[in-house]
Amino acid sequence: MSSSQQKTLEDFISLQHRNALSHAIRAAVELGVINALRNGQRTAAQLADELGAHPEALTRLLDAVAETELVEKYGDDYALSSIARLIPDRFYDFGDEYWKHLVLHTKTGAPLPVCDEVPVEDIDYIANKTSEEWTLTPTAMIATQALDIGKSRKDLRILEIGCGSAIFSATLTHSDPGAKITLLDRPIGIQRARKTIESVGAEHDVTYVEAENILDLDSIQEIQNDSFDLVLIAGQIHRMTLGSCQRLFSQVHKLVKPDREFAIVDVFPGQESGDKNLAIFNLELGLRSSQGRLHDPLALESELRSSGFEQVQFAHLPATPYYWGLILAQRA
Repeated sequence: MSSSQQKTLEDFISLQHRNALSHAIRAAVELGVINALRNGQRTAAQLADELGAHPEALTRLLDAVAETELVEKYGDDYALSSIARLIPDRFYDFGDEYWKHLVLHTKTGAPLPVCDEVPVEDIDYIANKTSEEWTLTPTAMIATQALDIGKSRKDLRILEIGCGSAIFSATLTHSDPGAKITLLDRPIGIQRARKTIESVGAEHDVTYVEAENILDLDSIQEIQNDSFDLVLIAGQIHRMTLGSCQRLFSQVHKLVKPDREFAIVDVFPGQESGDKNLAIFNLELGLRSSQGRLHDPLALESELRSSGFEQVQFAHLPATPYYWGLILAQRA
């Protein structure tokens, strides 16, 4: 067999195995294996008795699932991985409720479901992405280094818009203890932010602002014009139309002190090592979000300059999953 034929065979087997593991994971979830293992490690025999399953068949299933990131095997015992314990129960369908509509979405181009009550995307998609916020820590660390926080940019007054779990602000305060942070989000986001900030011991440096419409900055009395050295928005721009971005940029311009800066951390193409991750991200974004889209940094630069910003710079952030980037713009 030639090397090219060998490679073709290996690729085909790999494709088969990925599909099989996908079905194995879903079978384990449906059978209750994951929930059972939340209570501690079990043998296959114990699980079979607890779940009313065939012992030999369940063993084969468990051995297959142990080849994924969800389950680990220790001798005869099976246990949830640390990653599996981070996934909320409600997301163990891995988005199947939405992925099953992919064919219809591809035919019509319409996101499913369309939720008109939520201006940027549907409620479940927000909740799903919220459960993944912890994965942003490496990106937040690289962004903090790129901004030279704690060194050339020090003791800043910072506003983070749509902070969520405040992963970025928590990282900034770790690098610059003198920073004073204002966190803006919906009430549920502020609840998560408080937990994160309290966990890093920076409560005394943080002000929390709740607003139902976090993109209508002009109507939020708690934030003042010309008040901030740095305004940050992370992971929000890809949920907005270009027109919405322009309106937001114009409002942000009023909040930034003269000669100070606006930083955007978001998903942008261009890192080769993240191409596969980006393709899946973009597919899900179109399927589940009514307004979401990936924006070209040059298009955002044009809107920023139209809103009064200058010296616009862009850089990729080389951290897993290798599709985040940083745009930095200075107020004229």
